[in-house]
Amino acid sequence: MPPMRKGRLFATTLVCAAACAAAGTNGGAGSGDDQPVIDAATAIDARPPGDAAVGGDAPSADAAPVAVTLSQTTGATIGSNNSVACGNPDGTTAENSWYRVWKLADEGVVGGFHVTAVTFGVQEAIGSPIVQVKIGTYAGTLTPPPALLDTGLVTPITATTFNVPTTLNTATTTVTVPISANVPALSQLIVEVFSPNFSGTSKYFYLGGNSLGETRPGYLRAPGGACATPQPKTTTALGFPMSNLVITVSGTK
Repeated sequence: MPPMRKGRLFATTLVCAAACAAAGTNGGAGSGDDQPVIDAATAIDARPPGDAAVGGDAPSADAAPVAVTLSQTTGATIGSNNSVACGNPDGTTAENSWYRVWKLADEGVVGGFHVTAVTFGVQEAIGSPIVQVKIGTYAGTLTPPPALLDTGLVTPITATTFNVPTTLNTATTTVTVPISANVPALSQLIVEVFSPNFSGTSKYFYLGGNSLGETRPGYLRAPGGACATPQPKTTTALGFPMSNLVITVSGTK
């Protein structure tokens, strides 16, 4: 097991996924292969949110679009010690992917859903790390919420890259990433925030969360090294029930 730095950034090591590092329990949310789970071969979509997107069904032209924000956490407050991620011995973060997934019909979205942005929390980030935000659909069962997702059941739609601003633990924040995607009606939308292995770069990224409650679980995948979590597990299953990952999706129906 690689050594973990103690304190606000690396507060503990993950017992069930050996080398995952967490940043505590005070208020919301790998070494190895750096390839994304949702294969971005289907497209890094750099077009403005108003342009046509890859895949799916566009909202009907007969009705005025209705703004929708998909969220599973209580509030968007980011705690100073509620992130969980896999860390490297040199103090950087390893490969990590954080997920949330929604059954659109349960959110009152019965037609196609046009995604315009993804917002996620940032607890700490050093070196303006580049992450990927990815949108897809998930074909697995979500009722009851599973402890484990199967990435083989993800169909990618689009992805984009984003430079996370340097953020200290004392200045937690949220960032909004424009991304355009049309998600088909009656599907299950999955969003992934993918952070590559920053070993040897002096960079790290901890997606933010809180401990205020969530209606559905968030998931972490950390496939590299001793973390050995090749499929996304809920933060509770990983031993961090107070890491409620703050990830929301905005769009129109």
